[in-house]
Amino acid sequence: MKKSLLLLCLLAGFSFTQAQEQYNVAKGFSAGFGAGFLSEIESIGGSVDLIYQIDQKWGIANTTLFTVNELPNKERLKWFTSDLNTRYKVYDEFYLLAGGQFLFQTLIEKTYIGGFESGEQVVQNSNFGANIGAGYIYHLLSNVNVFAEIKYTILANESEPVESSGYMQARIGMVFDL
Repeated sequence: MKKSLLLLCLLAGFSFTQAQEQYNVAKGFSAGFGAGFLSEIESIGGSVDLIYQIDQKWGIANTTLFTVNELPNKERLKWFTSDLNTRYKVYDEFYLLAGGQFLFQTLIEKTYIGGFESGEQVVQNSNFGANIGAGYIYHLLSNVNVFAEIKYTILANESEPVESSGYMQARIGMVFDL
């Protein structure tokens, strides 16, 4: 009886290990959403994520983020970014990322005469940049994951009106395996 119970425990442990291995080599598409903080404009925005896991180590991810910030002088700044990054899992679910970004920003300047708003002037600008960062994915359920990610973006030119050549972005969110 003890031998059969020991054999049953060994088989159960082996099948659990096999299931974990099969779960970790998941390939295919994932989609999700997140919230991020942009250091340069000190604003929180929302993002949509699409990820394709090529194999156990490599993946490609697209992140689209939109944020709006009220500036001190009653101006409004809108940022729309789209990233395309390559991901490499270094250890367990910890990954490094590198890629490119397109930034489109809109500044709405309000003009005041005698304390009353008299009009708006819209300034639009776009810029390209490069990303480098890291993240971690935590598996909640079989197809539901939570992630945390931080990356630094270096822009090709100084960005108007913020006048910066780079910024930090930190995000958290959920991703669903499709």
